[in-house]
Amino acid sequence: MSGYRTTPKADDDLIESARWICSDNPPAARRFLDLAFATFDRIAKFPEFGPRAQLKHRQLAHIRFCVMSPPFNRWLVFYHVVDAEVVILRVIYGTQNWRGNPVSFFV
Repeated sequence: MSGYRTTPKADDDLIESARWICSDNPPAARRFLDLAFATFDRIAKFPEFGPRAQLKHRQLAHIRFCVMSPPFNRWLVFYHVVDAEVVILRVIYGTQNWRGNPVSFFV
C-alpha cells in the first residue's frame, strides 16, 4: 500500500470528535487523534484486516471498517481501497446511525 488519505467527511469527524472529547478532557482529545492516525497507518499496512461493512447498496459493497483500540473503542473507522491507496471515509462514534441511509452517510 502506498498510504492513506482522509476524505473531508472523515476530517470533519475527527475535528468534531476531538472537540467533544476536549470539552471534558483536553489531553484525551490529543490521545484520540494520535490513536486515530495510528489506526489509519495500521489500516494502510493491512487493508484487508477490517471486515466488510455488509451494506446492501452495491455502490458501498467495498467499504470496510475497524474499531479503534481502547480507550476509544467506541469509534469506528470506515475505509476502502482505491488504486492501492486506503481512503478513510468516516471516523464515527459507534452509536451513530450509519446503516439508516448509508449512501448519503458514506458518499
